[in-house]
Amino acid sequence: MAPTFPIAYWQIALTLVAALLSYVITKGFHSRHLFYKLRRQGLPMPSWNIVTGNLLAFLPLLKHFPSNAHQNYLITELSKKFIRWDSCFYLDLWPFSIPFLVISSPSLAIQATQELDLPKPFDLDRFFRPFAGGTDTLFTLNGTEWKRAHAIFQPGFSASFILSQTHNIVRESADLVEIFKDHATKGDIFLLDDLLGYFMMDIIGAVILGSRLHSKKQFNQLGHAMRSQVRWQIADGELNLFKRWNPARPLVQWYNSRQMDIYVSKELEKRFAERQKSSDSPPRSVMDLVLDNYMKKNPSAKTSNRIDPSFKKWASVHIRTFLFSGHDSTASTIEYCYHLLSKHPEAMARIQAELDEVFGADSSTVGPQLLDQPQKINMLPYTTAVIKETMRLFPAASAVRKGLPGSILQDSNGNRFPTEGVTILMMHSAIHINPDYWKEPKSFIPERWLVGPEHPLYPAKGAWRPFEFGARNCIGQTLVMQDVKTVLAMTVREFDVCGAYDEWDELHPRKGLKTAWGERAYHVFRAAAHPADGFPCRVTKRK
Repeated sequence: MAPTFPIAYWQIALTLVAALLSYVITKGFHSRHLFYKLRRQGLPMPSWNIVTGNLLAFLPLLKHFPSNAHQNYLITELSKKFIRWDSCFYLDLWPFSIPFLVISSPSLAIQATQELDLPKPFDLDRFFRPFAGGTDTLFTLNGTEWKRAHAIFQPGFSASFILSQTHNIVRESADLVEIFKDHATKGDIFLLDDLLGYFMMDIIGAVILGSRLHSKKQFNQLGHAMRSQVRWQIADGELNLFKRWNPARPLVQWYNSRQMDIYVSKELEKRFAERQKSSDSPPRSVMDLVLDNYMKKNPSAKTSNRIDPSFKKWASVHIRTFLFSGHDSTASTIEYCYHLLSKHPEAMARIQAELDEVFGADSSTVGPQLLDQPQKINMLPYTTAVIKETMRLFPAASAVRKGLPGSILQDSNGNRFPTEGVTILMMHSAIHINPDYWKEPKSFIPERWLVGPEHPLYPAKGAWRPFEFGARNCIGQTLVMQDVKTVLAMTVREFDVCGAYDEWDELHPRKGLKTAWGERAYHVFRAAAHPADGFPCRVTKRK
């Protein structure tokens, strides 16, 4: 009989702990060694030491912001200390985050995204996985795999196809109008962030899946699971250890992911059977386009009774990615449009006048007119200017690229920034208010989007980056703009949507600061950047 060698559980546990410590020490050494070399070269970074990296540089800033304020505020404040470096600096936040080269100027961002066309970093997979249910999404792929996926999905986000989705956007917006009427009648305070999150899930569900979710009015498996993932997501650089290592998070995220997989799988099977019978009819959703492409590349699929499992998984990951990215940041943008319009009555008056001119005085006819003439949504220059100015002041996200050996950025002063070993973080919240590139950077001035290049308000090249630039710009930007324009066109002449933070704070008292840069609806991390406390508001009918 062969001898046996029993292994005690403590030995296995000790081995795992040793492996984890080895990994942490190795990663820590590489990070600190990298920044040690960068510092020796005289490159810009906040105060640094080999034990804490740049973490201590945050401490003096924390007292100026609410405890839950988005970390972008801190990084933007740090960027102000590096003016002679075109507001560019290196940032070592290990073990809480990856090494960064923070960019706060459009010229350096243009180099990273267009001139060098640097790839997306693998670290993005960690952010998207809870939403996508896998890796290799359109946002994280590179090279030929990205080109292949982009070519398949791009027709579903073309201007013509998005215009064909007007009926879906109008129908869901009409439901939002009815919900606003109900809140106006009740006169209650409610959280706009929750409502618009589900509202945008309904729109993106109709565009991507070709079916209605009704999640803003009732429970929907897909909508509920996705919104729960958003609530449970944490920032990559989250410093609160209780949030960062909450043992419930992976369990909740696994369950939500499973629920989304089940729902999307059923939709794929249903639409696959329908497309087999009517593949010659025009596609009515992004899912239809993907299935048509699948059957074109695999002729035998037209008679098969099942979808290839590998294709189904691939399609599900991309569909879930679009469901997330197509709803969360757009919901935040709509909230801030309402917020800024409520604080700037002159802009509200001008946007209403434009809508009167294009659609007539009766706001209830906007939806029917758009169904009859969808192109009217593109006849709203001032409305578009309001949206772009809102995105400038309250960008929902930033952008990242992977640094490479030999890829060096250079500012106008001749300063050179090597990118090897770091992730390039294009900090939109800093670029969008950089006083070197914007006139009156913190003021809400929609007119800056309506003037010519000779005007001092005219935006500098590459200084406005909500959708980024280059080959990897946002595939869904046309849909986002049509969504927001439609919602505003159908609501701002009928309702006033105003923050109710004073009343909210009386009902929910808490200690500490409640504003960031003087703004009560400051950004907090909730997957994208969202207004604090869910934007408590009241809706009233306009007279």
